[in-house]
Amino acid sequence: MLHEDNERMLTLISEYLCFTPCAIRPEDVHSLSEECRLSQEEAYLALLSAHLHLDTAKPEDARLYRAYLPRMVHHLNSAPLEADAYLQAVRPSEGTLDAIDLVQETLQPMELFVTDDFEVDSQGRVLPQLGWFDRAFSFPAIREDGRVWMTVTPNEIHTIQRAVQESRGNVLTYGLGLGYYAFHCLLRDDVESVTVVEKNPAIIEVFRRHLLPFFPRQDALCILQADAFDYAEHVMPREGYDTVFTDLWHDVADGIPLYQRMKALESPGPRYLYWIERTLQVYMP
Repeated sequence: MLHEDNERMLTLISEYLCFTPCAIRPEDVHSLSEECRLSQEEAYLALLSAHLHLDTAKPEDARLYRAYLPRMVHHLNSAPLEADAYLQAVRPSEGTLDAIDLVQETLQPMELFVTDDFEVDSQGRVLPQLGWFDRAFSFPAIREDGRVWMTVTPNEIHTIQRAVQESRGNVLTYGLGLGYYAFHCLLRDDVESVTVVEKNPAIIEVFRRHLLPFFPRQDALCILQADAFDYAEHVMPREGYDTVFTDLWHDVADGIPLYQRMKALESPGPRYLYWIERTLQVYMP
């Protein structure tokens, strides 16, 4: 029963996020809240339940609703995220190089988004952590061949900050992206240096032109154009890194094989950290 519940809820949420994340409008939430004397959170969950085609008049759907949605979906305050040091300091102009576009994207009011790693409760119930704001939230992003590939969304902020807090000494990170992890590591007194391995020269050039000027301690940052797996196998073990953080994937769909491949290349010494590792492990056989 629990396995089936997890599968059903993950499927419903995945379809909603892929196809209709903005289906709930602010005016609908406010109207339902006033008419039914519900809090905004209760009104939002009721509307989301309807969009997920959960009929809470049916005992099975009512049970699924109670067991999952209130523990998964959260009304978030955007102010602490907007105050993030990276978003405050890094204000790049938009730019294009080859198939790479540096742009600003926006989460719309009431738009549902993944906000953190999955959680799994003591019974084995899988709880994706989702959120919504009551106002728009803008963030930088990189599009590659028209597809949004790298961002600084609330999800990245929450999940990468945990890795930053565990990073010490000479730090190596696979994947440059928008440099969020590197930026915050450079703010730490207990981080001596940050080395970034990035394969795509266009990403590196966009970063150097539009993002690097806003970074602290630029003399402690080294960017290498190289293949992450080749570097991990042949170079990294002799370089004396203290922390190694890997962020090479867009999401779970492409992440599991890359995560498994990098895990197999670990060598004694450094502390190894991986982006959205808890979520990846939920989907692994």
